[in-house]
Amino acid sequence: MSNNTRNPVIRREHTQPHLTVLQTHDRDDLEQIRPIGEIDLCSAPVLRDALADAERRQVKNVLVDLSDVQFLALVGVHVLRDAGERSTAEHRRMVLVAPSHPVQRVLSLTNATADLEVYVTQAGALSALNRI
Repeated sequence: MSNNTRNPVIRREHTQPHLTVLQTHDRDDLEQIRPIGEIDLCSAPVLRDALADAERRQVKNVLVDLSDVQFLALVGVHVLRDAGERSTAEHRRMVLVAPSHPVQRVLSLTNATADLEVYVTQAGALSALNRI
């Protein structure tokens, strides 16, 4: 049986005044998490909860699409790094899509790109997940 078995699409939405996080689980081995808005001190727990939800369900691959993030504070970087470290320790994989220059800059300045797999396009991130 393939790891890419199709199940009914499961969608979850977590909302806070400045951030909405959409979770889409449409394959046994992949969940996509898409924050929309600003990730700051007040909204970072919403992202943390979505990542923790995928971890609890032991989703093998998580793609975090930051395409619709207008602001990424240091606390958001910490949330992503912590989730990435747990993924690695539990032999799961987490990749990020960060197409915007402001988000890429924050990830670069904080040296998070050394610890996290970051791709400019969703297609690139999905391709990387399918290679291994």
